[in-house]
Amino acid sequence: MTIVKRKNSRADEIYKSLRKLIVTLELQPQGALQEKDLCARFETSRTPVREALLRLAEHGLVHIAPQHGTFVAAIDPVAVRQAHFLRVNLEIPVVRLLCESDVPDLSVPHSLIEEQRLVGQTGSYADYMPLDDRFHQSLFDLAGMGEIWQVIHAKKAHLDRIRFLKAAERKELESLTRQHEAILEAISRRSTLGAEELIRAHVSGSLAFMQTLLQTNPEMFG
Repeated sequence: MTIVKRKNSRADEIYKSLRKLIVTLELQPQGALQEKDLCARFETSRTPVREALLRLAEHGLVHIAPQHGTFVAAIDPVAVRQAHFLRVNLEIPVVRLLCESDVPDLSVPHSLIEEQRLVGQTGSYADYMPLDDRFHQSLFDLAGMGEIWQVIHAKKAHLDRIRFLKAAERKELESLTRQHEAILEAISRRSTLGAEELIRAHVSGSLAFMQTLLQTNPEMFG
């Protein structure tokens, strides 16, 4: 059976743009979102804007309060922990599959690492984050589990906000790239335990960082 991919609608595009603005904290937690301002910003009618806001609300990124307005959600620690749990318990089996199968063609994740190295020199995690996501998605794709990554992506926006704050410095971007390289090396060597431990450590750093933020910047959380 041939699967026909749906074309991105205007609402999809607005959703992706707003998600990025929220994740990168250009739209601050608790900030108000005015429909008319968003319509002007995206040069569109209210319908796609409302559709995008409803989708963001479903993913816990905005709160829609009838008669009061729409607001960027505070970072939800529970959602962060749940996304972390999801990543650990789905990504570790994926690298295990890759280690236990015939040596996969790792050219795609290797090419993404080269792009990450270049972007990392600018120190911009806003530019780095899509490459980070594509790296992990490529591992799911190689394991035949590509659709599962889409489930993770839909659930990890609050975790992404923590990742953005953690990776604000250039040295963090370089560290992430080295971790990706180590993961691929372990897969190439079919070192199942090594790859599993590397993935566990790689995705757990943000959770520890959140505990620090809860003490230093409690106003960001709800």
